[in-house]
This record gives sequence, C-alpha cells and structure tokens, in this order.
Amino acid sequence: MNILDIFYNEIIKEAAKGKIEAYFYYNIIFSTRIVDKDVTVVEENELLVPKLIINDKERFDSLLIDYVETAKEFYKDNNFETNDEKNIIKSIIASLFSNATLEDFNNPCLFLKKRIDFFNNVKEENYELGYSNNLSATITMKIEKDYIYNETPYQFVLEAVDDNGDIYYFPHIKFGISDDTAYIYAIQNEKNLVNSKKISRALYKIGEGFDSKEDNYNKYEEGNLMDVTSSFLIALNILVAYLNKNNINKINIPSILIERWNAKERANQIKAYLNIIDSDTYESYSEKHISIQKNLTEKLIRTFLRLKEHHPNIEIESLPMEGDSMLRLNVHNLDECNNKLLNETKNLIISLNKEKLR
Repeated sequence: MNILDIFYNEIIKEAAKGKIEAYFYYNIIFSTRIVDKDVTVVEENELLVPKLIINDKERFDSLLIDYVETAKEFYKDNNFETNDEKNIIKSIIASLFSNATLEDFNNPCLFLKKRIDFFNNVKEENYELGYSNNLSATITMKIEKDYIYNETPYQFVLEAVDDNGDIYYFPHIKFGISDDTAYIYAIQNEKNLVNSKKISRALYKIGEGFDSKEDNYNKYEEGNLMDVTSSFLIALNILVAYLNKNNINKINIPSILIERWNAKERANQIKAYLNIIDSDTYESYSEKHISIQKNLTEKLIRTFLRLKEHHPNIEIESLPMEGDSMLRLNVHNLDECNNKLLNETKNLIISLNKEKLR
C-alpha cells in the first residue's frame, strides 16, 4: 500500500472532520497546511484544534514512510486488530498523532524523527537490582515493549518482592529517548493488582527530607508537593537514575497531549449529537473531563518537582507554558539526596554493572 497516498488522500481529510476510520474510529482532529497552503480546514469547533504544518514536504514524506515501516515491524506480533494493510497503516498514523503536542504539530519533521528514535534508542532489558533494606524487598527492573495505543513504544517496569514472597507492583512509566534527551509521558498504575502490604507501609519513608513549609510553601503553595504518590516517586527516582547512568541527563515532560484530550471531548460531543446524553449530562461529562485532566497533569508535574526537592542537583530549566508545554529538567548528578529510601534505590541502579543504553 502507498503510505503517502493513504495519508494525503484519506487521513488528513478524515482528521479535518474529527474521525479517522481504521478498522475502528479514532477521534483525531487537526487541519493541515503544506508549504503555506491550507489543504484541509476544520470547521469552527469548541476544541483547541492543532494545525499540522508541513514546511518541508519531501523530508516529511521520507520520515513518515520510515516511521510507518518501523512501527509495522515493531508492533507486528500482537498489536493490530486487523490484517488489512491499509487499516494497519491508518492505525499507526492515527496512534502517532494521538501522542503529539501542539509543538509537534508545528514541527512534524522533528516529531517524526523523535518518534523513530524512540524505537531505536531503547531496548528490552531485565535486571534484578538487588535488595532494599528500607523496603525489606528485592527489586527487579524491566524495560519492555508496550502496545501501539500507549504513549511510547517501551515502558519502564519495576516490581519488588518482600521477605514473605509478596509482590509490590510499581506504576509503569512511559518513556522514550531521542538524541541526549529522555521524554517521559506518563506514570500509570496497572489496574486490579494486589500489592504487598509490608512494602506499601515502607513507602511512607519518602516523607524524610521534605518539609511542607520550608521546602514547599513559598515555591509551590501550601500542600502542593505533599500531594504525590509514594510509588510514583520511587519509580521515577529509579528511572532517572537509570537514565543518568546512561548519560541521559535532559528530561522533557509533556504537560498535555492535545489529541488525547480532544478525543475524549469528541466522544462526548458525538454522544450529545446522537442524543445518547442530554445537554446537562454533556456539561457534567465535560466538567469531569477537565477535572480529571487537571489532576493528572498536575500530579505528573508535581512528582517531578518533588523529586527535585530530594535531589538538589536536578535543575528546572523551564516549567510548562514558560516557553512551551514541556517541563524541562537537567540532571547534573544524583550524588546528593536527602532521603534514605530514594538514595538507596537510586544507588541500586548506579552500582549495577551493565552496558550503556546506546
């Protein structure tokens, strides 16, 4: 199948209407401009609709073909709902743009290059990190392939087994690496897992080294950095140590993926249009969606800012919306840490004898 023919003659036209058909529907909406000419236009809409700006069509086309072919090979084993070649290509491209920021739509060549790097610059790994005295547990680390509909091709996975043999499942972290920079998109708990109660109690040790008034009030308003989840902070701490060990010291965190936001809003709009829900229910759904997204975004950013409070050599380069939608960090080193649990789990990675990531 001709990837470019599918993209230009089907995908961008369907995206302008807010729905890409690829075996099932993707609520993806964007307009497209190619070399200063609008080739698709989105009708007036309540959503913040991005515009895909293709200034270098030749390079964009080459990178898009490269991305699709790489993704087809990467995800071929267990990710596609259909064997139809065209629908596979459309699913790959729809999933690609569901993970784009507004800045990515403005510079799609850089975006495609970055996403291709995510396939090539990370690999599957599996290590026993060792025993944590603070958790009274043995920690294992895995980097494993993820599904096409998730934010990145790979995810960072941690588990701990306590002295009774009970398991604690840490949240998974969706990340990728391009050039000398790590991009972290999400920290997510897996559902319906029963965790070790012993380890759950030990996680409260992350409170050491953090004073809600001295370290928090003047910077982030009272209570802000207190509101983090212990398991999220420890998982992030270990991933940052892993990146630092492999000379990846720049970390970018997108604060919102616009198409994922719009997809949920579009779903609610369609339900209202089809009279599946009434106007009051639609308003309620929209308010709930805003609240959930606000909590998710703020929680993700708070977790990184809290980690910085324990590692003084992590520098905030810029906060979201200061220059773009990213939180940008520089990790100079992790030598200093004011929390015993975070310091110990960080050192399990630092002392690990392994090859460089790239």
